[in-house]
Amino acid sequence: MTGFERPAPDISKIVAAWRAWLAQGEDALPGRTMADLKIGGTDRVLETLVEANAELAPVAEAWNLWERGKVGPDETLEIMTSGGFADIVEALAAADV
Repeated sequence: MTGFERPAPDISKIVAAWRAWLAQGEDALPGRTMADLKIGGTDRVLETLVEANAELAPVAEAWNLWERGKVGPDETLEIMTSGGFADIVEALAAADV
């Protein structure tokens, strides 16, 4: 029997979720956004990026705190936004073309 292998991140899902979050403004649902980002594999993307760029550690830490139920989705998205996650998403979108 083989172990479960997590699928590769789905960049298009991450990009779509983040852009929807930005576009919807106050009408956005933070919990739904975080769920969509998780489905896309944001955790794996952040793990990989932090290994190459320690400046992204606060974004990854915010994500990890959210996953452990230590902070809410609103606070997590705020930290991700201020930490430059939008730039990461746009770089991923450009590379995924």
